[in-house]
Amino acid sequence: MGFQDIQVDIEGISNIAEGLLKKLDREPSYVKKLIEDIYKKLQEEGWKIQNNERLWIREEERERYKLKIAIIHARKGEKITGADFFFEVKNKKIIFVQSKKTDPYNRIHFNKFQLQKLIELELRIHDLRYYRYRHPLFIYPIFIPFPFLYYPYFQIAFYHLIMNDKNQVDHRFFHIADITFTLGDRKSISQNEFIGQGLKLDEFYKMFWECKIGGPDLKEDKKKDVLELYSLATNHAIFWIHVEEK
Repeated sequence: MGFQDIQVDIEGISNIAEGLLKKLDREPSYVKKLIEDIYKKLQEEGWKIQNNERLWIREEERERYKLKIAIIHARKGEKITGADFFFEVKNKKIIFVQSKKTDPYNRIHFNKFQLQKLIELELRIHDLRYYRYRHPLFIYPIFIPFPFLYYPYFQIAFYHLIMNDKNQVDHRFFHIADITFTLGDRKSISQNEFIGQGLKLDEFYKMFWECKIGGPDLKEDKKKDVLELYSLATNHAIFWIHVEEK
């Protein structure tokens, strides 16, 4: 798989980034073009455009915030097999998203190894945040009916499912715990298992900014280490969108 195979991922990333930034920007459509331009440059020049000594490859000054974009790809000598999305509001909150689109038979295919690595990524972030202590920004459930693996305090890692519902595109977000529970021991599943469920686009954005999903921010070096480890294991590039509110 190569650059052409991640076109759907890039479209998903740019759309989600645009939607999340609407909280801070009346016209955040520029970020969609920015991400697509970076992707185009990667197609033309490869990973040599990323300088290891400079994390942020693009920076933009806006009225209410500064935006930075980095791309984490730990295996620069190999072709990537996908692209994921990490969104951060500095010193406040973070969230991680992987997009999946239905095949021509309306089935969704999951890589069980990557799913396991997403679970490990979330657990690692919990560990770094000392999840047993409450963080004032986030809302915790009073009663947790299942083990921590399935119902963690911070829901950080999500799948963005792009499905077809009555000839219309349906975007839904599911926490990795929901995917794990529904998928069971299967590698693919009919979209019918997810249609009408999960979070809609506007619900996902609203819940993130209300701190009902996502997790509290980490120090930059810790985030970089965690993302590089995930990228190395999965051979996915990670588009890291960093926002500093003014």
